[in-house]
Amino acid sequence: MRILICGHRGYIGHSLTKVLLASGNKVIGIDNGDRKDNVLSVGSRSATGENCLSHENLVSLSIDISKDSDFENLQKVFENFQPECVVNLAHCPSAPFSMISRENANYALNNNIVGTNNLLWLIRKHAPDSQYVTIGTAGEYNHYANIDIEEGYFRFTHNGRLSEECIFPRRPGSIYHTSKVGSTYLIDFLSRTWNLKTTDVMQGIVFGLYDSIDENPTRFDSDECFGTVINRFCMQAVLGQPLTVYGSGEHKRAFISLRDSIQALELAIINPPESGRPRVWNQLSEWFSMNELADKVIKIAQQSGITASKTKIETPRTEQTTEHYYNFKTDNLKAVGFEAIRTVEQEIDYTIKTLLQITDDELLETLRANIEPKTKWK
Repeated sequence: MRILICGHRGYIGHSLTKVLLASGNKVIGIDNGDRKDNVLSVGSRSATGENCLSHENLVSLSIDISKDSDFENLQKVFENFQPECVVNLAHCPSAPFSMISRENANYALNNNIVGTNNLLWLIRKHAPDSQYVTIGTAGEYNHYANIDIEEGYFRFTHNGRLSEECIFPRRPGSIYHTSKVGSTYLIDFLSRTWNLKTTDVMQGIVFGLYDSIDENPTRFDSDECFGTVINRFCMQAVLGQPLTVYGSGEHKRAFISLRDSIQALELAIINPPESGRPRVWNQLSEWFSMNELADKVIKIAQQSGITASKTKIETPRTEQTTEHYYNFKTDNLKAVGFEAIRTVEQEIDYTIKTLLQITDDELLETLRANIEPKTKWK
């Protein structure tokens, strides 16, 4: 296939690009380098270096999908390459980063919503039969709704009347999550209006480093903005720092390993949906409380000779950290053949062993200085 990957040098994009190239696809990867720049702006660095791929079936271009000044170049890619699938991973992926300042908030809103809009308009004009695949977030939903979380759409009875199909309720937990909700509604509207093929993935928190292709790992961030919670816990264990659990630590979140995230995106690419009806699935394999996760990391770290501990700190976010009901429906993903191949324990063990190979003292000190939360929601 001819596949356009936006954000191909990011955490997920790098691994997905490698896997798709290994399967014989032709890929144009576009990336404006913002992930690296944004991590540097908060004082941190990637623990595993910066992603850079070279392959005979890969063309890499520097383009910002959200900027008017880059739109003509983006349009030329569509005109010349005629992609059969467009994968949009070129998002600002960080809740804390979006809450630092008004400028950061505007960046996240513009990047995620305007970038989505630009791609869908170009698909309509130049590649109407192609499929659009993008990653939303399970954080679009209300984690504390006290009901099962359906996959994108549902019907409900109100005052004795059955509704038509509706988007399942959203309640974002940050400006970043708000930008993703905005993208979801935009995808829903334009898919129905222009009869597009779209897959909007509500993905759990991605973690780990294993991608099955080679020993050239994707970037790995552990700072408070771009380091997802399991990745931060693993890094804290390796650095000899207590694992910082927010609040009481009983709040639950959904997770999926990097390799399983790639597997699910592959399944989306090779199994396009019908036109005119957005396909939504909950892309996750397990869910745990923060205490359960910290305990798993501590136990697995001991197998590598690390004595780790945890500490509880006040949550910097606006969130409930006590126990609550939490259950996702995942039927749509299973229907296309998804079966998790990496458990959280396997991925934690692999990640810790990979991080233990870091010998750059200056890098380790930079990571140590930027791992604890500084950004407050309130």
